Amino acid sequence: MLNYCVAWSCKERKDVIEDGKLILQKSYHDEDYFKMPVDDSEVFLCNRKISTYINALAKARFMIEQFVEETDCETLCAGEEAGPKAQKAKMMTISFCIKARKL
Repeated sequence: MLNYCVAWSCKERKDVIEDGKLILQKSYHDEDYFKMPVDDSEVFLCNRKISTYINALAKARFMIEQFVEETDCETLCAGEEAGPKAQKAKMMTISFCIKARKL
C-alpha cells in the first residue's frame, strides 16, 4: 500500500509532511524489499499493491465478500492538534480489511 511510499525522516522519526502534504519517496508499484531503521537495528519490509493481495486470494480460490478501507469520522474531523498518525490517516488509507470466503 501507499504507507511505505511516504517519505520517512529517520532523524525526526516521522513521516515527511510539507505544506500539509505527504511526500512520496518511492513508487506504489515498487514491490521490492527495503530496509527500515528500527531503534538501533534494521528490518526488511516490502510494499504490496492492493491488487497483489486481491489476486493472491483469487488464486487461492477465495471469494471476496467485502473490502473496507476507511478512516473514522473522528480522525477525519480532527484539527491541526491531531497527532502525525491522524494527519496521515486524513490523507490516505493506512489499513484495509478484506472479508473473503473459501470456495
